[in-house]
Amino acid sequence: MIHPIQRYLLSALAVILLFISFPLQTAAQENGTFISSNQTEAEIVPRYPKNDAEYHITTQEKSVTLLLTNSAIYLQFTDEYLEKIADDIRGKNESDDSGHFGDVLRSAISSGVQTLLDRAITIPLDEIEEIDYENGRLVITNNDGEEMFEEAEIEDVLIMEDFSRRDARRFVGESEKRMI
Repeated sequence: MIHPIQRYLLSALAVILLFISFPLQTAAQENGTFISSNQTEAEIVPRYPKNDAEYHITTQEKSVTLLLTNSAIYLQFTDEYLEKIADDIRGKNESDDSGHFGDVLRSAISSGVQTLLDRAITIPLDEIEEIDYENGRLVITNNDGEEMFEEAEIEDVLIMEDFSRRDARRFVGESEKRMI
């Protein structure tokens, strides 16, 4: 059985590594880490404020939000999901009588995990060829014709299949307005 901390770390790494489903090169930059594939660049950045986005949708599981600005899309964990992770790490969902040392350890782990997960992946709109809704899933295709986020999942739920049909179609429409 996987410990909750390990499960969340694996989920975070899965989202960050989802771009590695196609050949990538990673290079450190002064303002962040860039992940690129031929013509696609994605940057791992601090979380984007949901209220500052032009449009946003959240998965039905309430784990991930996809945000749209006039120049980019952002994929990040929701505040609710980050709080759930923090609660699990702090042991609010489990009984534990390990005392003061356990509390200190959980606090340190919580801080480190939250720092790791408190990020967004951003992709400039000019790196995206098409955004569409097909067969019950949101499909984002880069300029090389490769589908992005195709296999990204959180707790065995594929992210791109977890947006409601209505939300996904509206996101496509809003995206198209900005990609012209």
